Amino acid sequence: MSNTDADLALWWIALEAKSKDRQAALDSAHQWLRDAGALPKVTTHKYVCQRGCKLIATVFQIGDVVACAVEDYKLSPELNLSESTEAGRARNTLDGRGHWPGHVYDVRQLAASGPNASMDDMICSHHHGKVLASDVLAAVDGVRPGHPGAPTRL
Repeated sequence: MSNTDADLALWWIALEAKSKDRQAALDSAHQWLRDAGALPKVTTHKYVCQRGCKLIATVFQIGDVVACAVEDYKLSPELNLSESTEAGRARNTLDGRGHWPGHVYDVRQLAASGPNASMDDMICSHHHGKVLASDVLAAVDGVRPGHPGAPTRL
């Protein structure tokens, strides 16, 4: 582990300790890393659209936490109507209609909930599916943060 990795691990521990909500701490950590331009230094894997239209998710590691940040996505009007209610869209989307917010998952924590635990919102215009938490952990096993290798195309 480099000094930078150790510093980030200590930063995460302090951030988590200050927060009453681990998910809020994880969201804040991701936002800070992204906004500071530091996310590439901790990235271990990426998921992109098969057709290359967009980045779908970034897997990153801080200390012993493996996190997967799924990007915001839009659903087609037809799919949006079939998979959500008007009240749910109004409450949970970024625009009140069909632009859904991304989510940051603690992948180890998710994997601990069972072998079929997955990130179900791996979505772009060409892909609508999920990725198992155990598959993400397998993809990043032995990968040093900042050296993600080739992305997985969904």
